[in-house]
Amino acid sequence: MRSFISILTTLSLLLVLVPSVQAGGCYVDPVIAYSGSGTISSAVFLRDHACMDGSKILSTLSGGSTVNVIGYTDGWYRVEVDGARGWIGQQFLNNDASKTGKQWDRGQYHTYMSEYPSKGPTAAEQTQKQSHYRNRAGILNNVRGYILLQVENHGEAWYVDPITDKRFYMKDGPTAYQMMRSFGLGVTEVDYNAMAAGDWSMKDRLRGRIILRVQEHGEAYYIHPKDLTMHYLQNGEEAYRIMRLHSLGITNTDLDAVETDEIPIK
Repeated sequence: MRSFISILTTLSLLLVLVPSVQAGGCYVDPVIAYSGSGTISSAVFLRDHACMDGSKILSTLSGGSTVNVIGYTDGWYRVEVDGARGWIGQQFLNNDASKTGKQWDRGQYHTYMSEYPSKGPTAAEQTQKQSHYRNRAGILNNVRGYILLQVENHGEAWYVDPITDKRFYMKDGPTAYQMMRSFGLGVTEVDYNAMAAGDWSMKDRLRGRIILRVQEHGEAYYIHPKDLTMHYLQNGEEAYRIMRLHSLGITNTDLDAVETDEIPIK
């Protein structure tokens, strides 16, 4: 009987000594080294440890941000951005990085963390980041709905969709036609006739948009974001000509503040 009680006592002590984080599943799996970049798919907290329980938030990463990917463990990516280093959930990253072949084995999480400790962005880096976002917001306010010409390169044309605030490369006439289909907003003949007659308030709500007369034959019109004039886009080639004709020149630096994307196919 005494021997049985002694065994139970020993087992109880061993259970108490097991770290609670490991009992919960955190910090147990191997850490796999990565090298390369990735893109944040939607806003996410950057945490100091690869676990929801007990971890601290270092900063917030915005959707579309590019990060350096340096590691992975159990559903968490280790990333570096703006001088900070921490963990984010794998579902928030579009990962283009590759494994390096280096690995910290099961149970060596804390060894890895001692070599690559987490850190938040410095005050100077945060100030620079905030300034970047203010500058980006200011540029977007000035170019939303415009066709931008990359005048410091070869005059490449980009359409800034006023809904997503992203820019799309208008390569040629067929691309312009696809833009008409992808970004076109169907309007009734009542609304179209009101705008054609000079309804400023309605056109103001649709500045920079491409509208389609869906109750007729799908004719497309571009509402210029500056003067709200309506330009008929007869076909792809005409759309390409007209939209370039009424474009706005932009420097590469300012253009870089507007995120790019692929034209959705509809």
